[in-house]
Amino acid sequence: MKKGLLVFAIVLTVTLVLSGMLFAQAKKGPATDGKAVWDFVQKGKYQSWKMWPGTEAQYAGPEPHGAFLTTYVNQVAFDSIKAKKGKFADGAMIVQENFGKDKKLKFVDVMYKVKGYNPGGGDWFWAQYKPSGKVDQEGKIDECIKCHEAQKTNDYVYTSKMK
Repeated sequence: MKKGLLVFAIVLTVTLVLSGMLFAQAKKGPATDGKAVWDFVQKGKYQSWKMWPGTEAQYAGPEPHGAFLTTYVNQVAFDSIKAKKGKFADGAMIVQENFGKDKKLKFVDVMYKVKGYNPGGGDWFWAQYKPSGKVDQEGKIDECIKCHEAQKTNDYVYTSKMK
């Protein structure tokens, strides 16, 4: 009886430790890798996420993103926008669908906030995908950083004020 109880306690402890590790890893988010980020947002069904507050599907957008945009945010990003503290929290993700004048999807862009990833660029990991999900660009993309740097005091985002 004591041996069975001991085995049960060991199995329970190992299960709880492994579950905690998996939960911590899932909460951490994907690696800073284009394919890993794409898989993460697809698995998380980003199109079911909230849209950026105050926007709607296919609102008019500026180049180079597209004539029309739809911007989704994960819960971390949504909470950061609502908090108006001027910065996004670690783990925030912004997914922007870019449509041409014909309203056909051209690209999907992702901004992913990762503490320590790129302090000179707001700690954002940038990625652009073709509609098929193929990585077009990823990482510390100079073109993205140089453009968004104009909004450095707004944590590198244009869509609305963070304060």
